[in-house]
Amino acid sequence: MKHLPLSSVRGRIRAYIARHADKLGTDVLEVGSRMTNPDTWWIVNRDLARGQWTGIDMQPGHGVDRVADMHSLPGDWGGRFTGVLCSEVLEHVARPWLALPELRRVMQPGAWLVVTTLFAFPEHGFPDDFYRYTRNGLALLLEDAGFRNVETEYDGAIDIRLNDHGEDHACSRRLPMHVFAVAQC
Repeated sequence: MKHLPLSSVRGRIRAYIARHADKLGTDVLEVGSRMTNPDTWWIVNRDLARGQWTGIDMQPGHGVDRVADMHSLPGDWGGRFTGVLCSEVLEHVARPWLALPELRRVMQPGAWLVVTTLFAFPEHGFPDDFYRYTRNGLALLLEDAGFRNVETEYDGAIDIRLNDHGEDHACSRRLPMHVFAVAQC
């Protein structure tokens, strides 16, 4: 598997996932696993598997084992997975406050969820783009969904210039690009 540099957006995402891959266990659900074509190697995470790896997405495609909506996962999946990976998906989820408890429902007690999502990034489809998250906002959603041991962090940065309060000059600000989290069921 090729790797992107840590200075790249996907390199930082992959490094965070790899750093927490040991938490995922041996029966992993990856939400949003669809690749636009088989050559998009930079979003493949299956090589981190230590056992069964099931990829779901709302559309069929490369990397999708089963078409499913994370708002309503199969009933027979209750308590099945030792870990869930949800990478660069939550910004596309219409109702994350409903979807996150559904992810928790399909996880074994003590299982871990690994999340990567956006704080500051251009709007993009796939098929829709709904939200951006702060560390506190993501932590609150996870806690409200019943997760514990929630840890969040920012990574990457985007520099902007703006005039906050009518100053004579623009101010420089640095915004985090991503927010990452782990949380336990």
